[in-house]
Parts: sequence; C-alpha cells; structure tokens
Amino acid sequence: MKVKNVMERVYNPGRLRSAWKQIRKNAGAEGIDEMTVKQFQENEEFYLDIIHEKLKAGIYRFKPARRVLIAKAGSTKKRKLGIPVVMDRVVSQSINLVFMDIFDPDFSRSNFGFRRGKSQHAAIGHVRDMAVDGYQWCASIDLKSFFDEIPYGLILKLIRRRISDEKLVTLLARALKAGVIVDGKFEKTFKGCPQGSPLSPMLSNIVLNELDHELEMRRHRFCRWADDFVILTKSERAAMRVMESITNFLEDQLGLPVNKEKSEVALLKDVEYLGFQILRGKIRVSTNARSKLKAKVRELTKRNNPLSMKQIIQSLNDYLRGWGGYYRVQEFRKVFRELDEFIRNRIRSMQLKKWKKPRKFQRIMIRAGYAPDIARKTWVKMRNWQSVKRKEVRFTLNLNWFRYAGIIFLDDYINRTLELNFSR
Repeated sequence: MKVKNVMERVYNPGRLRSAWKQIRKNAGAEGIDEMTVKQFQENEEFYLDIIHEKLKAGIYRFKPARRVLIAKAGSTKKRKLGIPVVMDRVVSQSINLVFMDIFDPDFSRSNFGFRRGKSQHAAIGHVRDMAVDGYQWCASIDLKSFFDEIPYGLILKLIRRRISDEKLVTLLARALKAGVIVDGKFEKTFKGCPQGSPLSPMLSNIVLNELDHELEMRRHRFCRWADDFVILTKSERAAMRVMESITNFLEDQLGLPVNKEKSEVALLKDVEYLGFQILRGKIRVSTNARSKLKAKVRELTKRNNPLSMKQIIQSLNDYLRGWGGYYRVQEFRKVFRELDEFIRNRIRSMQLKKWKKPRKFQRIMIRAGYAPDIARKTWVKMRNWQSVKRKEVRFTLNLNWFRYAGIIFLDDYINRTLELNFSR
C-alpha cells in the first residue's frame, strides 16, 4: 500500500526541529549563501518557521550546492562534494527522517549502510560469518562514480512506487535538479545525487535496494555498505556467473555503470572490504590499511619535526585513536603488536635525534637503571636509524617510558573485540 500525505510529515514542526538538531550536531561548512550553522542557530526559530511555511505552501526552492573537490583515498582523482546551504540541509534531513520510517523496513538484512543499528563493523562481521559457512569465493563489483551516475528517473520511479504524494515527489525533484556552483558559475545537474546532502545515503539505499532484492530472489549471499558490496559463493565458477549476470542487471535494469577494471572475482582472503580482509575465518586489517597507517606515522614522526615530543605524541594519538577505534574488531593480535613496535621505533629514533648528544643519553640511561660505569662507556649514534635496535636504547626507552609519555598502544584495542556483537 502506498503512503499518502507525506509532505505533512516533512514540514511537521517537531520533525523539522529534529532535523535541525542533527544538522547542528554535524556542523559542516557553509553553502553559497555563506550562512554558517552557528548563524542559523542564533535565529533558529525564525528560520524554522520560514521553512515550515514555505514547505506547507509548496513554494520552497532549493539553492544550488557549492561544489568542492576532495581527495579520493588510494587515487589521484578527486571526489565531487556538494555543500548545500543550511536551510536546504534541514529540509533534506527532514525528508530523510520521513523516508527512514517508510523505506527502511523493506531494506535487506544484508544492507548495513547508513541505517540505525547497522555499521561497518557489523558488515565485516557478516562477511566473516559467511566465510565460516564455506563461502570462500567473492564477486566484488565496483560501481563507477555511483553517486554521480544515479538516474533521476530511477530515483523518482522508486519513490512513486511507495509514495502517492506528488507534492513530496516534486520537492524531491527540485532538490535533485537544484544544480551546483562551480568556480562561481551555475551548472545544471541531469543525474546523480551530490555527496554532502543528508539525502544522499537514503537515496542510494532506495536505489540499491533493487539490487539487494534481486540478489535475495536469486538466493545469493552478499553484504552491502552503501555502494560497496561483495557477493560470496562456494566456487570460482559460481562467482564468475554471478559477476556477469549482476553486472548486466546493474547496467541494463538500473542504468548504473560498472567499473570493470576494478571489479574482480577472487578468493575472499585476497579481497579488501571496508579496510579489512577475512583470513582463515577471522577478520584482519587489510595490507593496504596497514601501509597507509605506516605512511601516516612516518609523516607525523619525521626526525626533523620541529615540534616538541609532547605535541608530536598528541597529534599521533589523535590519529591512532581514530584508527584503532575503527580497526579494533580485527582478530589477529600479532598485527597490532607489530604496528605498535613500528610506531615505538619511529618515536625512539625521533627522541634520540631531539636529545642530540650521546652524553645526554648516557645520563638518561643511568636514570633508567643502568650502572653509571656501563652507561658512560655506551656511545649511541643519535642520528642513526639503526640505533633504535640497540639493547641500551630499547631498555631506556621501554614500554614504561612510552606509557608514561602517554602513547596509545594499538594492542590495547584488541581486547574490545569481545564486546562486539556481530549480526548474522
């Protein structure tokens, strides 16, 4: 049964206020009108009343989004990001809240992206469970510039399939076709949903829900987080068949282009998904993610860094806290221990250089417990990377020294894995 009178839910004052609270929490940059979230907050009741009245009268118009380009992980290409004005964000978030109530109950249990009670951790746990059940082959399909390629017609058709309120459909069409400002010039948009809008995650789920139901109808095992999804099978032959048939479905039925160069059929252990790999039925941080961590740590711990050790450790901890919080679900303790050792050696090398003189290191050796006569005979090359491997350096700059300095140990995060409940 189709849902009626949806616009009334969107401009409901209580829902608009809930939408505004979420926008205020997320903050973000200003749009083309240069109004900040803080400025909106100073007159929030006034602006919310304007939004309510315009939506109720059917005269609300979206402004073009401000186009910015951000770095794309693992690529030299840039990702297009559209930054709407604050008022448009409030309206879009209100629509999003209504759509959650209407569409979410029909979403697949294997869809973990941008949903209440779902997460990337739950998604990788789901993949692990399938691997344990014997699904060791994977068809990994990459959608080419997905958010930029979604056909408007497909979005509106799927909305009309569930909603009979044309006022809401018209409002959504206005949001999609509001255009963007690029280098001060207006550009029309003919397809896609700009990343940066609160509606983008929901619309992507509505569109790819068609894929989810197709996979379920064919009784395939899969996991999806936004447009990042994998289909698991028990044989290479089955995975090849799935790759071909689902690629045809995406391109022919949904009009979504597939990046065939990035799509692959491979053993699950060789596939990176959400920054993880599944090896021997366990979750492990991917090789690529570990390489990125090391590159970032090298950047933060350059030996010619002029900042104090306290400032460097604070910056390093900020990064490690976020990285460890995300990857804490990995189940190979050795991985975090090896990374901790790499990080400690980087800091040891930096600290030696900052101390500059071997005589100072000798004094610190004595404080650490070395006999004075032995310490004074020890000569360490303070600028040499190999010095971090010397037993005198490792004894002096030991685990207690790092704990006292306040360095985060990634190994401490691994214990939290036991607190997580993965959903099958």
